[in-house]
Amino acid sequence: MTLAEFIEEIWTAGTCTVSPAPMPAEQENELAALAWLERAYAEDAQHQPAPVPAFEADAALWAARYLYRAVQLTVLRELDDTAVRVWLQEYPGPVTPAAHYSADLLLRHLPDLLRLCQGLAPADALVQHLQATLHHWPLSAVGAKLAELPDPVPVLDHPGLRLLYADRLLAARDLALARHPAVRELLHEVLGQFAPDLWPEFHAAGTAAST
Repeated sequence: MTLAEFIEEIWTAGTCTVSPAPMPAEQENELAALAWLERAYAEDAQHQPAPVPAFEADAALWAARYLYRAVQLTVLRELDDTAVRVWLQEYPGPVTPAAHYSADLLLRHLPDLLRLCQGLAPADALVQHLQATLHHWPLSAVGAKLAELPDPVPVLDHPGLRLLYADRLLAARDLALARHPAVRELLHEVLGQFAPDLWPEFHAAGTAAST
């Protein structure tokens, strides 16, 4: 299972297969992986409510490798904490709006993987590492229910990502994130007078806070 095949499977079928050992660099086939990531970006961008940032190849490739190796570490339970630190390197580039959106093409699956890992071993080093990573990628962290909430402002500063974040938050009904002042302002902007019908819990929480 090459990296390109992993991206294709998870993007088209929502499932994934990984090899039972670390992936040799020569099997990654970076050009094929990039081709799939660019296709995923083009398809996803068409379905967004507003224009999204440009494709950032480095961030998208990093996220694909990260997710692949995180899935491997979830399956290979015999690997120790050192393997987690070695395999799962943080993104080395600037985390721009383009990086947020391009990485999210794959990182959007990380909350589901985190929940799986928490069910297997809540105190595992992998769980802590995934939580720390999601804390730095607020667009992908919606619904992850992190103990320490990520700062959404870097995402909300971009008009397209702002609307995407709102859509994702409404789908996840994440009240903890909705308490952030900038997110609360966004939700009032998006929901308006329909907040009691579209998200009664959010409206009730806001009403209680103001009394």
